[in-house]
Amino acid sequence: DVSVIALSKDNVADAAVHKNRDKLSMTILSDSNLDIIRQYGVEHHKAVEFSTGSFVLFGIPLALVPSFKTMAIPTSLLIDENGIIKWIDQADDYRIRSNGDRVFQAVKKAFG
Repeated sequence: DVSVIALSKDNVADAAVHKNRDKLSMTILSDSNLDIIRQYGVEHHKAVEFSTGSFVLFGIPLALVPSFKTMAIPTSLLIDENGIIKWIDQADDYRIRSNGDRVFQAVKKAFG
């Protein structure tokens, strides 16, 4: 009796594209303002994104401007029916996701 819910910084439309593309069966909730992500302390500030614009570096015009963006650190949380966190799995690298078998073993251990 465990529900799997993903929380994403993506807006609703982008989250739906991701869900369809990766054939995910779980519910994906959008947290584009990072409200819940910040409450759990899994905000990440080191991701680099490039935007178009005029930027000159050492007299050389660049078409893409680098900047840091905030995003969620991929984190798996097992939360019981009382809202108590029973298990956390989080990578230091925002590109790494939790292993499904590892999560399943944690569910069995936490909820028997």
